[in-house]
Amino acid sequence: MNGFFQAFANAADGVLIINQDQHIIYWNQAAEEILGYTPHTVTGRPCYEVLDGRDNHDRIVCHKYCRLAMAGFNGGTLTNYDSAVHTKTGDVRWINMSTFILPVNGSEASRVLVHLFRDVTKRKQNEQFIDQVLTAAKQLRNGEFSQAVPSAGVETDVTDLTEREREVLSLLAQGLSTDEMAGALSISPATVRNHVRNIFQKLQVHSRLEAVIYAQEHGLVPKD
Repeated sequence: MNGFFQAFANAADGVLIINQDQHIIYWNQAAEEILGYTPHTVTGRPCYEVLDGRDNHDRIVCHKYCRLAMAGFNGGTLTNYDSAVHTKTGDVRWINMSTFILPVNGSEASRVLVHLFRDVTKRKQNEQFIDQVLTAAKQLRNGEFSQAVPSAGVETDVTDLTEREREVLSLLAQGLSTDEMAGALSISPATVRNHVRNIFQKLQVHSRLEAVIYAQEHGLVPKD
C-alpha cells in the first residue's frame, strides 16, 4: 500500500484517497498546501466532514450519502466538478475535483476512490464577478435602480475614507481577494475584512461589486 501511495506523493494536484466507508486513507503534500490540513489530522476521518463541500448555491455536496462515491464504487459515471470548501483557517477556497476508482493490489474487490483537486478560487471569483456585472447591466437596461448608488437624499462624504481604506478600495477594483490584499498591504486578512466593512458602511453599499461601481462613478478609482 505504501508503494501505491508513493505514486501520488509528489503530484502537483492535491490527492485525497478514501475507502468504501468514505474515510480518508491518504492525503498528500499538495493537499496540505492547498487546504492547510496535515495528513495526521485528516487520516481516518470521513472526507465529507473535512471538506464540507458546497456548490454555487451554497448547497452541501459532501455528505454521508455522496452520489459521486456511490457511483464510483458501484461502477457508475464519475464527473469533474467545482466545490467550495473550508481550509484549516476557516477561509473558503474553491477547488476543482477529478475522481477515479483504483483497485488495490490489482483486486477489484478492494478498491479506493481517488480525488485529484486543484485550487480554482481566482477563476471562480472572476466568474462570480462577471455574473454580478452582467446582472447589474441587465438591471440597468430594464430600468431598475442600481443599489450601487445611495438613495436620493442620503449624502455620502467620500472624504471620510481613510488612506488605508482608499488603498483597499483600489485593490478591490483590481479584483484581488482578501488574502491577496492582505499580502499586498502586509496586514492580516482579518484587518482587510474590517476595512472592507468600514468601506461598505461609509459608501452605504452592500457588496464588493457595488463598492467598486460607486468608487468608479465618483472618481475614487479608475474605470479602466
